[in-house]
Amino acid sequence: MSGPPPAPCPSCGAPIQGRFCGTCGEKRVTAHDYSITHFAEHLLESLTHFDFKSLRAFKTLVLHPGQLTRDYLDGRRRGYVGPIQLFVIVNVVFALIGPTTFRTPLNVQEHDAPFVELKRSFVASAMAERRIEKEEFRRSFDESAGLQAKTWVFVMIPLLALATAAIYGFRRFFFEHLIFNTHFLAFTLSWMLVAGLLLSLGLRAAGIHLGGQEWDNTVSLIILAGLAIYLFAALRRAFGDRAPAAAARAVAVTLLFFPIVLVYRFLLFFVTLQTMH
Repeated sequence: MSGPPPAPCPSCGAPIQGRFCGTCGEKRVTAHDYSITHFAEHLLESLTHFDFKSLRAFKTLVLHPGQLTRDYLDGRRRGYVGPIQLFVIVNVVFALIGPTTFRTPLNVQEHDAPFVELKRSFVASAMAERRIEKEEFRRSFDESAGLQAKTWVFVMIPLLALATAAIYGFRRFFFEHLIFNTHFLAFTLSWMLVAGLLLSLGLRAAGIHLGGQEWDNTVSLIILAGLAIYLFAALRRAFGDRAPAAAARAVAVTLLFFPIVLVYRFLLFFVTLQTMH
């Protein structure tokens, strides 16, 4: 007696002999696919895409500046997660434990450039329209800003890409600058986490206490120095710059970094006002 006929593939209708359809490659549905465990596995993979490719990509990002970009542009892509996937992973970690640089709460928006008075006037108008007190408004704004920042931080990528494209005289494909700056911004978020931690541990070991503004200035200086060094190496490896050209372009991008952050913050301010409850 022969057994039951193979189940047909749900996609192409061909009989599936093993786990996968030999015609179209569709996977056979099993009881595991309907389990809570499978759902949890799929959710974790979808949110983080965290696997050995992610670890390999992050290691290359940190230890070999510019190599991920060069490999991606040259077509060597199978060994790593994609640029956007890597950035999403780093962005999730940064959103959970990172500083407020990109979340930008209301007290930062109302005191930091650009257009401080304009932003304060919009806040006053929004409070009057909603008829709520400042503390309640601040809580609602900060909550919305934190949510919006997770998505709007992606705006930094084309802004940085436009800056590097201009520095190169628009002689390269804009796509190259998008890939390079996706990797660069992923490193930037990672470096901001590490720089703050290292400075905190170093100052604590030395018994030094810095005030709020002193802390911000010191951390900013360390971050900028680290970015300039990283950019120098990354530009040489990714785009083949000679040392003098790479140094000049690294300094230029570093000097433009915080103005670009200010533009991002200004955009985030208005998005937050429009989306807060």
